[in-house]
Amino acid sequence: MKPVWLASSAAAAGLSLACAAGWPAEVSAQAATSNAGEQAFQKCYACHSVDPAEKGAEGPLLKGIVGRKVASLAGYAYSPAMKAYGADGKTWTRERLDAYIADPQRVVPHNAMSFFGIADAGERAALIAWLAKQR
Repeated sequence: MKPVWLASSAAAAGLSLACAAGWPAEVSAQAATSNAGEQAFQKCYACHSVDPAEKGAEGPLLKGIVGRKVASLAGYAYSPAMKAYGADGKTWTRERLDAYIADPQRVVPHNAMSFFGIADAGERAALIAWLAKQR
């Protein structure tokens, strides 16, 4: 994971990514905050990583999650609920991630992730913009 101070150079990219997604301007502005997405990721870090070298995470690797097919990461044992959700070839679009991060159990009932979600739309937008840069 990049240190927070390196993320500041991508603030404009975060803004353009959020605007391109058609999100409201106020949400897009929050997404462009230099380290807001990386800070939001700290809520995910207990179970997820964006660094393939980090082993032993409880959840799947989130590097490359934006645009990846649901439940498709080789070597990860997805829950039956997540496998069923992705069985028709869904991908993790920004909009789908936004809904899932807001309320994981509503979007994929009975999935194995024990996370309550992130209610704040700006925080979710910042997180998704930051995740989109983790390629």
